[in-house]
Amino acid sequence: MLKGFRLTLGFMTRIPVKIDWEVEEGELEKGIIYFPVIGLVLGLICAAVYQCASFVLSFPVSILCGMLTLVCLTGAFHVDGLADTMDGIYSARSRDRMLEIMRDSRLGTNGAIAILFDFVFRFWGLYSLGQFFNENMALLFLVLPVCGKMVQGMVGYRATYARESGLGLFIGTLSGMRVFMCSLCGIAMISIACGIYGFASSCMVFLCIFLFRRYIERILGGITGDIMGAANELAEILFLAGLYVAYQVL
Repeated sequence: MLKGFRLTLGFMTRIPVKIDWEVEEGELEKGIIYFPVIGLVLGLICAAVYQCASFVLSFPVSILCGMLTLVCLTGAFHVDGLADTMDGIYSARSRDRMLEIMRDSRLGTNGAIAILFDFVFRFWGLYSLGQFFNENMALLFLVLPVCGKMVQGMVGYRATYARESGLGLFIGTLSGMRVFMCSLCGIAMISIACGIYGFASSCMVFLCIFLFRRYIERILGGITGDIMGAANELAEILFLAGLYVAYQVL
């Protein structure tokens, strides 16, 4: 179990992890079960940075410090997926051309806009929820990455890889039990931290990301790694929005 966690942590983050064994085929895919735990590790670091920053900096700047920490820890891994996805999907080109654009390392207009609104909505969500969390804002930073990771299993489960060749590590290769445990673990963590508000928001996130997957599948005929990255970013933003609504309604 420890090997699987270390392998997944090294793949999903920029945290230095020593892999001193030969990785067997299919071993990385089994790590989907650790995704929420990876999110928790990222959240712990982001929460610690936010908490330290809040002692000497203003509330908005402290939020930015927490946000920047997550970007540094992941190397903007998922943000890049979001940008590539938006560049391709909204290029108004053929399916094959969309996939080519998504593979292009250059940033297009749609991708730049997506990144801008990703961070704007993320900041708005964190700032707005300050009125409900008050001195417990670190708790929000703790669970936010968990939400982005817990939907990954659902996105890749029984999906078709959209390209003829490529990695597609978690696409169509995941067992139902591991996907279930990934989702359940994520929901449990968020529910413990945020109560009924977190549970309600998590359920809404799963529904929206499922609809996002179906939308992409209708356009591309399958899923790519970039789509999974985009799903991570969208899930986190939707979670913040859902949590805000839940606190207003429930």
